[in-house]
Amino acid sequence: MPEIPDANGEIQTIELVNEKTGEEESYVVHDVVEIEGETYYVLQAEADEEQVLILRREGESLVTLDNEEHDRVVEQLEAFEEEDELGEDGGAEG
Repeated sequence: MPEIPDANGEIQTIELVNEKTGEEESYVVHDVVEIEGETYYVLQAEADEEQVLILRREGESLVTLDNEEHDRVVEQLEAFEEEDELGEDGGAEG
């Protein structure tokens, strides 16, 4: 099970088994967030930067999300990102 990324900025990677091919694939852990009491991992494939996964931690495993949960988590991540941007800019201009 992957550890939460270190605050010192080290790049964390994990290996996941592709359910379709059975092959291991490496992913970079971009973020770990808690939403509604659940822990979600935002992962980017090392081999394909366009491939991004959001998985939920369930015990010692990472599980895929159904469409409804995925959409809800993406909305929350976008809201977090907007809050971060406002914080960096010193708030909304006015």
